[in-house]
Amino acid sequence: MSITLGDAACKYMRRKQEIYRKSDRKPRLILVARSCKGAEFRLVYEVPKPDDSVHIIGDCELYIAPALLDEYGGFSLDTELFFFAQRLVVQPKMQTYKCDCKQKCNKEER
Repeated sequence: MSITLGDAACKYMRRKQEIYRKSDRKPRLILVARSCKGAEFRLVYEVPKPDDSVHIIGDCELYIAPALLDEYGGFSLDTELFFFAQRLVVQPKMQTYKCDCKQKCNKEER
């Protein structure tokens, strides 16, 4: 279970952390959805949950629920340019396609 953090992602996180430092909000990786295209994750700045594990990579810290690390085997974080703005991209090491959608998506075939 490893977490890979690119230099640009660490710089991005540090810049955001300066905004939220006074309110004691920390970068926390959360699961947003389990879709037919795979699980989707976001980095939010909030007060960490008591059972979150903290991971320090260089001079960046990241809070993650241990269940997410177990299920997805770690994460890779980097940035991309999206319509002239930089955004964070979170990729799991092991993707799962167990969706929770209500539409026909051939769940049984995967």
